Amino acid sequence: MSGKKQVTTDSVGQRIRALRLANNLTQDEFAAQLGVSRSAIAQWETDRAGQIRENLERISKVLGTSLAYLVSGETGSLQGDELALMRLYRACAPEDRQILLRTAKRLARS
Repeated sequence: MSGKKQVTTDSVGQRIRALRLANNLTQDEFAAQLGVSRSAIAQWETDRAGQIRENLERISKVLGTSLAYLVSGETGSLQGDELALMRLYRACAPEDRQILLRTAKRLARS
């Protein structure tokens, strides 16, 4: 693991930030995809008000996640090892997530 600070996912804003980083998007790129300002993204990621409720569905689509995960952190039907892997993945820094994905893809081919 890298020495960088880990991104926690205890709030909606933290989950949005973690997913944005995992998708290698800057705030500007993410804002452009959603049709909002970069400052709106910054407000959402720091759990300040803004128009987040009206945009949650679009946010989930752009970030490739479920609305349930954004709102509550709910991981759906994952259980056992799958759930443990997802939690570990989400606890990793973005560059470490990329390493995990490459490793998993390589292992799946063998």
